[in-house]
Amino acid sequence: MKDIKMFSFDLDGTLLNDHKVISDRTIHDLLEYQKEGYRITLASGRYYKEVERFAKQLKLDEFNGYAVCGNGYEVIDIKNNTKHTFELIDSEIAKDVITIANKYHLMQYVKINGTYYLSTNTLEKAFMNGVTKLSKVALKAGVKQLTYASHMLEESIFSNDLTQFIQDGLVKMCVIGTFSQQKKWIEEINEKYPHYFSFYPINPFSLEITHHSVSKKNAVNYICECNGFTLDNVMSFGDSGNDEPLLLNSGIGVTMKNGTKRALKKAKIISDDTNHNDGVIKMIHKYLKPED
Repeated sequence: MKDIKMFSFDLDGTLLNDHKVISDRTIHDLLEYQKEGYRITLASGRYYKEVERFAKQLKLDEFNGYAVCGNGYEVIDIKNNTKHTFELIDSEIAKDVITIANKYHLMQYVKINGTYYLSTNTLEKAFMNGVTKLSKVALKAGVKQLTYASHMLEESIFSNDLTQFIQDGLVKMCVIGTFSQQKKWIEEINEKYPHYFSFYPINPFSLEITHHSVSKKNAVNYICECNGFTLDNVMSFGDSGNDEPLLLNSGIGVTMKNGTKRALKKAKIISDDTNHNDGVIKMIHKYLKPED
């Protein structure tokens, strides 16, 4: 049995249920595990502003926990309020890959200085405004699954040219389009900038890119080094492409039953239950407290 010292959790589709919350049972049990000395890292594609409330629920400041944000761009030591960052995508390179994405009719989604920007032409902008309004209506009707998407769309600025907003480097970029469009784009930017990017499929139509130094695996490994242990001492959970390197290199890497087809195909271990049925905490009990 692995000597587990830390848990690493993806949020959406993993620690969060379908209502985008951590269940009361999971919060209670994770607090108990922390009292026993286990550390927790929340490892998300989200930025810290969007992760902070979950860190507070789990009292990570009290129990020396961490947050890994932007798919591994930054590591936040919550108790000490310190940050370690990896490499940004260079601003001129970012502008170029956006131009190439436009060539293949891929929409782009980026966050710059706290604001989300979505590339759209006139027709797409009208469509996205409609989607935003429908999301708000659905949210008011109690469809909590749309909470995160609704807030992101409402806060986004729509523009047909995102290059005009880029002055500094980017943490990451998301492109939206068909597999064929993505493939052509990847081939061209890899030829132009070999070994510069890491690619993380989110779903069949969305793909995120970061600087090649950025990954949840690298970030969690950095946390391990700071605390005198290794990835072999980590039990990690995730559900999609940006989790794969960490899941495959952890002592115990668990892919959620509700994960993407690609993630499930590569999984070493698949959870017995989904994110909506306390799949994370049940797997922790299964491995660490099998007698219960």
